[in-house]
Amino acid sequence: MHLESEDQIDIVALIAKVWKSKKLIFKSILVFGVLGFLVAISTSNQYTASSMFTPNYSNKASGSGGLKGLASLAGINLGSMSEASSELSPMLYGKVLESATFKNELLASPLKNIDGVTSLREYFVQQQKKTSFLGTIKEYTIGLPSKIIGFFKSEQTGNTLETIDGISKISEDDFEFFKSIDEILTLSINDRDGFIEMISVSDHPQIAAQVAKNGELILQNQIIAIKTKSSLELLDYLETQYAEKKKLLNQAQDRLSNFKDRNLNISRSSFSDKQTRLESELSTASSVFDNIVAQLEQVKLQVTKDTPVFSIIKPVVFPNEKSGPKRSLILVIYLFLGVVLSIGFILAKEPVQDIIKEIQNKESA
Repeated sequence: MHLESEDQIDIVALIAKVWKSKKLIFKSILVFGVLGFLVAISTSNQYTASSMFTPNYSNKASGSGGLKGLASLAGINLGSMSEASSELSPMLYGKVLESATFKNELLASPLKNIDGVTSLREYFVQQQKKTSFLGTIKEYTIGLPSKIIGFFKSEQTGNTLETIDGISKISEDDFEFFKSIDEILTLSINDRDGFIEMISVSDHPQIAAQVAKNGELILQNQIIAIKTKSSLELLDYLETQYAEKKKLLNQAQDRLSNFKDRNLNISRSSFSDKQTRLESELSTASSVFDNIVAQLEQVKLQVTKDTPVFSIIKPVVFPNEKSGPKRSLILVIYLFLGVVLSIGFILAKEPVQDIIKEIQNKESA
């Protein structure tokens, strides 16, 4: 009972202390309320556009044994056609979205109905110019230390790096644009239900809608390129072989025709033997050519099988209504912060002062 009464007295004392400083709390609420109101009205409207789609794969592969052997002769590792036609996990789509290849294509993607810009890169440049004054102030105040460090780093490594094949170099401007893309575009993958949603959020409704659509198309094209890489390499090899073997077949046909034309009335055995050899060469060239044609048709079919078809579940719709911000929620959060911070200051003020006095007394002693 004694402990409970002590706790009750402490709580009452704390409440009394807070109530005694109620004017400070009201002032804090007023200040944070005004600040929250300014933040709420100065925050730009946000618009959200999205595209929902699902990939459909063909998992059946037939007649792949000969193609596998032919691919190995061409120096192409197909593994097996069952492996080549297996699904590419949608969980990897997010990695494609993070790649520099995807972001560079998105920056170059066309934009319409936006004054002064024809691509996403130009839009970002335009936005940079609009905020150049505030950006300059921030750069030479808060960002001055990092700017100085970056200057010395660039001096040290400016002209010493060589280009390496297979490794892309990203400029500082593009790096900033990539971060802007990350803020605008996100990918939501529902692995259970098997659909993918491309979500774009921007303060410009045209940007939100067009970035969502462009991102959807670029992602799908890159997935198709990954899935069909091996079969397309084999198709390119077979098309080269087709052109070469067709040329050899035509040459064999011409040699046999010319020989017959020159020796219509000659029946000696030597001419007969040569004619037989020429006919044999033509038969061999024709057989090889027919085999290449058959393989070429198989690979064309395999490319079709390897190419995923994306079914659009929910197409991109132009956002007519804003999706954010929730200004009332911003105001409530700031009012809550005003209450919490002011009460925290009141309760912590005396203990902190006592600690400081104690430290000063020990130093003076």
